[in-house]
Amino acid sequence: MMLFLFFQMSKAVETIKDGKVDWSKGIVTAKGYGVFDINAKNVNAEILKAQRVAVVVAQRNLLETIKGVYINSETIVEDYMLKSDLIVSRVNGIVKGARMIGEPKIDRQNGIVEVELAVDLYGDNGLVSAILPEIIKNTKKQNLDDIKDNPSFSALVLDGSGTNIKPSLFPKIYDENGNLIFDTAWLIDENNPKAQRVIKFVENLNEILNDPELKDNPLVIKIKSVLNGRDIVVDKDSANKIKWLKKAWELGKKIVLTLF
Repeated sequence: MMLFLFFQMSKAVETIKDGKVDWSKGIVTAKGYGVFDINAKNVNAEILKAQRVAVVVAQRNLLETIKGVYINSETIVEDYMLKSDLIVSRVNGIVKGARMIGEPKIDRQNGIVEVELAVDLYGDNGLVSAILPEIIKNTKKQNLDDIKDNPSFSALVLDGSGTNIKPSLFPKIYDENGNLIFDTAWLIDENNPKAQRVIKFVENLNEILNDPELKDNPLVIKIKSVLNGRDIVVDKDSANKIKWLKKAWELGKKIVLTLF
């Protein structure tokens, strides 16, 4: 069964440079524009040329947006691209393969063509797949096999209300002393592409609470503060409970983080 960390965001769309990241839909989008002469002899041919220009511009804007996507509070995609030509090649590849959202918008009165392109955050041709080698290389997994607890809760809910936390691909969880107690990137299974998406962002808490598997006995932990805007800090008692996280995951529990 595919499991997710669920985040509820009051605003799940983040603007980065000339594009946007819709964390709830799991896509990065950017627009591009081309112009044409409305008085040209063959206007339709000019529109096609303008559309090609618009696509190139949208691809450029999409690339710049992707570079600014946060992996966690300390790292953005561009950091990995600066380290690896392979990552540069992979990211450029998903940008070139970006899909168009809807049909091009043609303004015949003003001579403008608008296109919007999108790439997925997850999936075989998604951003996480493109940067996966660097994520794995830079994620030091912690051995939690010695944890013997058998969590009986139906879900773990981290309540981030009032913290203004911002999303990232793989947020980390720290205790009050700044010690890393859990990195959501630990949940990646490099041998299972479908396990890349360990987090799903939602805007409506009811999407979670209406799930009969989650309502029985959830463990609710209040997020104490946010580190660098995107990582999570919890108190001492909560930190001890979160050590169950990996074991809960292995036991098939659904793990829920609500940020609103």
